[in-house]
Amino acid sequence: MLKRLRPYTRYLRPVRWQFIGALIAGLIYGVASGAGIPLILKEVLPRIWVEGPDPVPFGDLIMVGVIMVGGMGIRCASEFANMYGMAYCGQRVLEGLRTDTFAHLQKLSLSFFERRRSGDTVSRLITDTEVLRAGIVTVTNDIIKQPFTLMGAAGVIIYLSLQNSQFVFILAFLISAPACVFPIRWLAGKLKIRAKKLQAQVGDVSAYVTDSIQAPREIRAFNLQEGQVSGMRRRVRELMKWQLKVLKYERSVAPLVEFVATISIAVVIVYAGRNSVGIQQMVPLLGALYFCYEPVKKLGKITTHLKSMEASLDRLEEISKEEPEVLDPKVPVDLHNVEGEIAFNEVSFAYAEDLVLKRVTVKAGQGEVIGIVGPSGAGKTSFINLLLRFYDPTEGVVSIDGHDLRTLRQEDLRDAIAFVPQEPLLFNASVRDNILVGRPDATDEEIYKAAGQARAHDFITAMENGYETFIGEKGTRLSGGQRQRLALARAFLRKAPILVLDEAASALDSENEALVQQAVVELAQDRTVFIIAHRFSTLSVVDRILVFEDGEIVGDGTNEELEKSCQLYQELRQRQKVE
Repeated sequence: MLKRLRPYTRYLRPVRWQFIGALIAGLIYGVASGAGIPLILKEVLPRIWVEGPDPVPFGDLIMVGVIMVGGMGIRCASEFANMYGMAYCGQRVLEGLRTDTFAHLQKLSLSFFERRRSGDTVSRLITDTEVLRAGIVTVTNDIIKQPFTLMGAAGVIIYLSLQNSQFVFILAFLISAPACVFPIRWLAGKLKIRAKKLQAQVGDVSAYVTDSIQAPREIRAFNLQEGQVSGMRRRVRELMKWQLKVLKYERSVAPLVEFVATISIAVVIVYAGRNSVGIQQMVPLLGALYFCYEPVKKLGKITTHLKSMEASLDRLEEISKEEPEVLDPKVPVDLHNVEGEIAFNEVSFAYAEDLVLKRVTVKAGQGEVIGIVGPSGAGKTSFINLLLRFYDPTEGVVSIDGHDLRTLRQEDLRDAIAFVPQEPLLFNASVRDNILVGRPDATDEEIYKAAGQARAHDFITAMENGYETFIGEKGTRLSGGQRQRLALARAFLRKAPILVLDEAASALDSENEALVQQAVVELAQDRTVFIIAHRFSTLSVVDRILVFEDGEIVGDGTNEELEKSCQLYQELRQRQKVE
């Protein structure tokens, strides 16, 4: 397990001097505890344990006070420096670990997110990274500090035992310390399995809560509140069950070590009583013997930490070792002055075993506005996903200006495309910040112009704080049409040579739809535009229409041409007229 943790110690490099300082403080604390306190007792007891009626000399009492305050002062100061320094380093480890994990998530392909619950991913990012942070800092600290405490205490036992010819103390130490190891190893084996199940259950609860919070209207509309609460209760009970199982094994370490230690100390006390060992010799030795068991307990907890960390590390590495399916080339082609000519050449694409596009061949010229229609599941969205290179084709080539998309940097490609999804995601930020997603360096004048083109400026200025109004998580303070128009404003602001609209006018009323269509016509000047259309009124602005069915293009032409030549197109139009 320690070998698996070695790569993660890189997060300590930015704070290595603080970490080394905290370790040195820990060493001082260990020696001060294991050797310092027993030796203080050895010096103090003879000075205050005076037989007869005469009081203890004042000078001796002052010396006792100086020794105790000085020794404990060093111990307390080093303990604080160690604990604070380790806490600081731990937070820096957590910062780096979470940031790197989050950054890696941004590189992963869409397929990773499609097969995972978002709440479980959040749990791995928050909870499992915290477990790993605590483990890295605690384990590293205790592996250094506790052995010194143990060696200090053992050294005092050996020194005082040899000095007083009381070898039973050495024997008690040599027998009892190893005896503590066996129950610890047995508990560690039990703990790993339960810790992994606990972390999985934490992820399940987090995912369930996330799903519920994201669907408040649906839950209330279908009266699902009681079912949701029951589901949560079951999951929380299951979580509690695994928490208690882990807690049982974690908390068993200290009592078992203390029980073994008590047996050893009891044997020593019996021996001391039988052999008239004086209390002045007895107390320092018992103190040193006690400080032998405290490090053993802490070192035993390291084993439990390692098992919990291993469970969290397994979950984290499912993310960190996941490779993106869509990769940038080692030597990418520079994409400059994009004209916007798009070509699909014999393109096929499958999700796992499900073939959703079949040998698609089509070309779009610069400035051409193309509509895409077809029944649900026909391959329209998959076609757009390949254009945006969210996925790579199974067969064939998708190209822009004659360049295979796989030869381009993903960042360069997506800089050349403005995309408005059917269900746009808005952030819990101001209207201005949400529009700036399209182009973060845009000026206020450009923002206002883009909002005006999207027919959003009027409703924005009517809000209480205008462009500075916060719109809530996912834009919940806006209507569906308003959210759609903000997403359009992003696309207008981007000024990209290629525009992709996934039924961008679907949430607009007839009046605003007509206004947006006018804006699209204006925006399409010298740009290539793809519009996935469910409402055929959207097609009034297109130059050409592609008709998809079962992953194939079964129609390609103008509205008038398809009315005569494509039966599916005729059926779709007729169906919408009836609706």
